[in-house]
Amino acid sequence: MILSTHAIVGGAIASLFPSHPALVAVAGFASHFAIDAIPHWDYPLLSISTGQGADNRGLKVDRDLLFDLMLIGFDALAGLALAIWLFATPATIGVITLGACAAILPDPLQFAQSLFPREPLNSLQRFHYWIHSRRKLSWPIGVSSQAAFAAAVSGLAMAIR
Repeated sequence: MILSTHAIVGGAIASLFPSHPALVAVAGFASHFAIDAIPHWDYPLLSISTGQGADNRGLKVDRDLLFDLMLIGFDALAGLALAIWLFATPATIGVITLGACAAILPDPLQFAQSLFPREPLNSLQRFHYWIHSRRKLSWPIGVSSQAAFAAAVSGLAMAIR
C-alpha cells in the first residue's frame, strides 16, 4: 500500500479511540500489516531497495535517491494531512497524528533494517515480508482500489463515531 492509504487507515482507527493513545499506536501499527496483506499497487522506487533481502547500505546520494525521498515524503505528508483533515478536531489532532504515523512506521523500519540488519528489525522485516501480498495490481486498478479502500474505511469510521 502507499503511505497515504496507511495514514488514512491509521487516522480512522485513532478517531475511534481518541482517549486511548497507546491503543491507537498499537492498532495503527498493526493495521499496516493487515492491509499490506491485501493485493495492491506500490509505486516504483528508483534507488531504494525494498522487500526481503533489500540492502541499502551502499545507497548513493544522487538524483534518483532525491526523487525517491521527495516521492515518499509527499506520499506520507499527503496521507497525514488527509487523516488530520478527515478525522481531527482541535482536541484530537495529536492522537490522529499518532495513529497515522504509527500506521506508516513499518515501512521506514523496513528501510532501517536494510541499513542496519539487526534484531529486532530483522524479525520485523521477516514478518513484514511474510504478510505482504505477493500479488501486485497494475497502476490504474491498484491506485483506484486503494482510494476506494481508504474511502470505505473512512466512511465506516465516521459512521461508527
